[in-house]
Amino acid sequence: MIPNSHPTRAMAVANWFLTKSWSDGSKPPCDQMKLYKLVYYAHGWYLGNCHQELFPEDVEAWPHGPVVRDLYVEFKDAGRNPITHLGKRLEIVDDSVKRIEPKHDGSLDGFFDSIWNVYGGYTGIQLSNMTHDPGEPWTVVAEQYGYNLASKPTITSEIIEAAFERKVRDAS
Repeated sequence: MIPNSHPTRAMAVANWFLTKSWSDGSKPPCDQMKLYKLVYYAHGWYLGNCHQELFPEDVEAWPHGPVVRDLYVEFKDAGRNPITHLGKRLEIVDDSVKRIEPKHDGSLDGFFDSIWNVYGGYTGIQLSNMTHDPGEPWTVVAEQYGYNLASKPTITSEIIEAAFERKVRDAS
């Protein structure tokens, strides 16, 4: 368990989806856009169901949808191509800074599988378009900023949670 009761980190979620995409050849591979949206949807559904953040990193409103900046920094070199490596984070280990591959304890595998089963068949562009629908958290923030997202404002957990709580209620 990570301090502040977050069950995992965004990079560990990304690595889970990358590993899954490499083993599931029946769905489009994970490029940057798809990966960022899968991580966002996992965070949103976790907030909507559990009423706590899945990970502590901020989700930002970028022109093509929600992005966790750490993921962009790690995977930007892939361009529009499928991502071919797992992400690493800078962390302090034994009083020195090291790049390590974050993992989670496996307790969320069933949850991540459900996100993959719903969203894994979409391309990054399709997922991005879904985040731009009316009432979606990205759209709420984009409207607040007049669709000028140069500052990449944070999509607060409160906005994400409210939207996904509605989705949970609607699905019941």
